[in-house]
Amino acid sequence: MIFSFPQVFIAFYLILVFCVGFLTPKENSEKGFLFANRKATLPALVMSLVSTWYGGILEVGRYSYEHGIVTFVMFGIFYYLAAAHYALYIAPKISESNFSSIPELFYNSFNSKSASLAAIIIVFLASPAPYIKMLATVIDYVYNIGFINSILIGTTISVLYTIRGGFRSVLRTDVIQFSMMFIGFIGILFYLYIKFGGYEFLAKELPPIKLSIPGNLSWSYLFAWGFIALITFIDPNFYQRSFASNSKEDAKKAILISILFWFIFDFISVVTGLYAAAIISDVKYSPFLDLASYVLPPILQGLFIVSMLAIIMSTIDSFVFVSGFTIGRDLAGNRNNDKTNICYTKVGIIVSASISIILAIFFENAVDIWYVTGSFGVSALLMPMLCALYNKRVSSPFIFILAPLIITGIWFIFTPSSIDPMYPGLISSILYFLLFRK
Repeated sequence: MIFSFPQVFIAFYLILVFCVGFLTPKENSEKGFLFANRKATLPALVMSLVSTWYGGILEVGRYSYEHGIVTFVMFGIFYYLAAAHYALYIAPKISESNFSSIPELFYNSFNSKSASLAAIIIVFLASPAPYIKMLATVIDYVYNIGFINSILIGTTISVLYTIRGGFRSVLRTDVIQFSMMFIGFIGILFYLYIKFGGYEFLAKELPPIKLSIPGNLSWSYLFAWGFIALITFIDPNFYQRSFASNSKEDAKKAILISILFWFIFDFISVVTGLYAAAIISDVKYSPFLDLASYVLPPILQGLFIVSMLAIIMSTIDSFVFVSGFTIGRDLAGNRNNDKTNICYTKVGIIVSASISIILAIFFENAVDIWYVTGSFGVSALLMPMLCALYNKRVSSPFIFILAPLIITGIWFIFTPSSIDPMYPGLISSILYFLLFRK
């Protein structure tokens, strides 16, 4: 069998990332395994944040292909505002605290039942299922080995080195993945500009609605994503990196610098999606993958696909890790026993990966998973987390978390409405705080 250049190049990349992650020196302490001894440097934090927070690259391609430049608002501007607020007002408080996770923060601020419920929500919130689905799509596209086999291979690679090296493995592989994500996308955008032209080409080939805001979406749907961006405040990866930073200043600077990189990359990726819409009439796999096979020479095609793999894999290992230590440490472990917590975290990583594989098979699109988990997570955890960080107290904190969760679920199941289910859940959480605060 003769392999193409993209197949060989991608295989080499997968082996390289696996080796870099797997050969990371083992950490025997909980602080080292989970938080890199709280000595994560500013460059490492920036590269990890940028690559981790941008895992949904195929969905960005699909959305920009179908809806146009409004994608930049949905998946960009709203999130920049949320991240900036997090950097200025939340990250410094986390860095100064001794509470290493959201459930631990709830345990110390509220009670054990509230912490356990928060941990269960976070396990699903931090599920890497959407990214596992995208990784399988890319691997199957390249090697044509079937969707299920692609899921198993891609997940296994990310899980093995994460189990062995912990958070330090995640940081080391993120350095490679950060570099590759920019190299690949800058390369294809430059090639497309030279081959087809710039804005004049896009304006000529695209319907005007794809170059307008809100495009073919409604304003209400667009602003719903503005509220879903609040998921940033309860993102356990943001929390972990803020806690693992060298100092509160580094935690703040890392997020603010990351916003600049996200802005640059969002511009590149959305414009690439617009080129895909202008060039390709029918999509077989995904706009980005089809664009790669349709217009790129083999070397650039391999580089571009590796760029997408880097983005997706950096998010998978981070999410499966933080979800795993939520299961192993916050739900099943003993906060005073390092050895037990590390062992349980490794088991938790396997459990998280298994749950995510099932979710990846069940949901049709990654955006559906983001939408559902984001609606439940924000409505249930946003207000309690802010209360915990700012030392506000409420009566029955368990109900403070549970009631919005139930209301959001009821809205999802029984109320066919254009109103996003997150709204009634979040409003009920705010009302509960106003009525029952101490």
